[in-house]
Amino acid sequence: MRDVGDQINTVHGAGSINATQRGDININGQPPEQRAVTQKAAADDRIRVLMLAANPVSSGRLAIDEEARQIGERLRLADERDAYELITCWAVRPLDLLQYLNQHQPQIVHFSGHGDSAGQIVLAAGRGREQRVSADALGELFRVANHRIRVVLLNACWSAAAVRAIGQHVDYVIGMNAPVSDEAATVFAAAFYLALGFGCPVPQAFDQAAAALAIHGLAGRHIPELSTRLHAKPFLTEGPR
Repeated sequence: MRDVGDQINTVHGAGSINATQRGDININGQPPEQRAVTQKAAADDRIRVLMLAANPVSSGRLAIDEEARQIGERLRLADERDAYELITCWAVRPLDLLQYLNQHQPQIVHFSGHGDSAGQIVLAAGRGREQRVSADALGELFRVANHRIRVVLLNACWSAAAVRAIGQHVDYVIGMNAPVSDEAATVFAAAFYLALGFGCPVPQAFDQAAAALAIHGLAGRHIPELSTRLHAKPFLTEGPR
């Protein structure tokens, strides 16, 4: 389960996964410096998925690396794979939240890790300690974060309490209203990004991810909750062609 108690140690590190296919952009007649500018502009047009991971050790290891691999693989195999970039940050600490949100300017923020029955998520704090972040604090974070963020997915137990706080500031917020197994969390995430990668609107991607739990014979298809802000645009890309 992605639930957690007291006495938590953390593992520190950082890394990134790019789920897009980065080939050269060949434009006839352009000098190298112009091609570099064009490549940067193309990269900036992509939808950035910022995956923030925290994995306390004492309450049981989570397969967050497998979750990241599944998300990257599903995006890589999707029709709109060139529209997405996946960035993963490991053993995230509280100040890292602002660091990475400002640094990467994501449209999608994905937290993977532990939550508790009070609706808090658990982050690293250094020297084997942990820091719990309340739902209200997360709401305040996204109130002051960059306005490019369209979707927040909290893939942790009991994270639905934060959905209501964050949902005032972000178009779509997904959280869990009960404990969720590691396998279910991974399946849900993989199916959600698979659907987005094929151009599905966010509500349909959410429904497909919930259906994937049933397809895999996993309990808890009603555990994920989706909050939709009034007048939210359903498509992250250009939509159906």
